[in-house]
Amino acid sequence: MKNNFKTLILLLLSIVMVSCSDEETLPSSFDENINTERFTGIELGNSQLVLPQSNIDVHTEFDYLGTSKVTKIYFNVKPHNISTPQAGEVAWELKDHLVPVDSYEGQLNPHIHYHVYFDEENRYEPSFRPAEGIYKFKITVEHEDGSKSAITKELHIIKKFKNMEIGENNVVAIGADELHTEYQYISGNNTVTEIKYQLWFKEWREGQNVEVGKWDNVVTILPANLYENVRNPEIHYHYDLIPESPAGGYWLNIYVKESGESEAVKLSVPFRIQ
Repeated sequence: MKNNFKTLILLLLSIVMVSCSDEETLPSSFDENINTERFTGIELGNSQLVLPQSNIDVHTEFDYLGTSKVTKIYFNVKPHNISTPQAGEVAWELKDHLVPVDSYEGQLNPHIHYHVYFDEENRYEPSFRPAEGIYKFKITVEHEDGSKSAITKELHIIKKFKNMEIGENNVVAIGADELHTEYQYISGNNTVTEIKYQLWFKEWREGQNVEVGKWDNVVTILPANLYENVRNPEIHYHYDLIPESPAGGYWLNIYVKESGESEAVKLSVPFRIQ
C-alpha cells in the first residue's frame, strides 16, 4: 500500500514538472523584439506614441533598414492595460494586419507611412471607438531571404477632446466661407500653449505648391487668447476656408501643445464639402 502511495506521489510530481517545463518553453508574452535597431523614427499617433481617442485611425510612420528586400509588413495589436470599455467602445485588437505591399515591395530600406482605421468597414464614421489605455502594438517585417525583424511598442490612447463639432456632423455646405469648430481640450494639470490647424485638400488651382489633383495643405495658428495658459480650454473658432473650395473630402489636423510636453497632440478629422 505504501509503495502504491509513493508511486502515485512520484507520478503526480513528474506531471507537475513536465507541465512547468512545457510552460517555460511556450512564448511568455505577445511581445517580440528582433533586430529592433533596424526600425527608426517610429510614430504611432505621434513620436511620443500618444493618440487621442477621437481619432478614426492610427497614424503609423517609420524608416526600416533591411538586410534583403522586404516582402511583408504587418501589425498586431492587443490591449495591455485599458479601462473598462464604455458604451460605443471596444478593447481594440488587430491580427496580422497587412500593410499594402505597394508601399515597400522590392525595397531594401522602405519608408512606411500608413494609417490603420479602427473600423475598416466604416472608415470615416466608425461604429466604435477604442477604449482608453495602453495597447501593445507590434510591427513585423519579413524579407525575401526568409529572415524577419519585429518591434513592440506601447500605444497610449487617451481622451483629449470632448464634445467635438466640425461643421454640421462633419459636413459643410458648398459655398460656405467658414468651417465651424468647437470642442473642449483636456490638458489636465497642464496649460495649453498653442493650437494649430492644418487643412489638407486636393489642389484644384493652377500655379500652387503642388500639381492639380495632388494633396496640399495650409497651416493656421489659432489666436492665443482662446487658450493660452488655460487648463482644459473650451474652443469655439470659425476657420476661414479657401474661397471657392470645391465639393469633396477634406481633413483637418488639430495640433495642441501643452506646457511640459515636448510634442503636440494631434487629432485628424475628416469632413466633406457638399
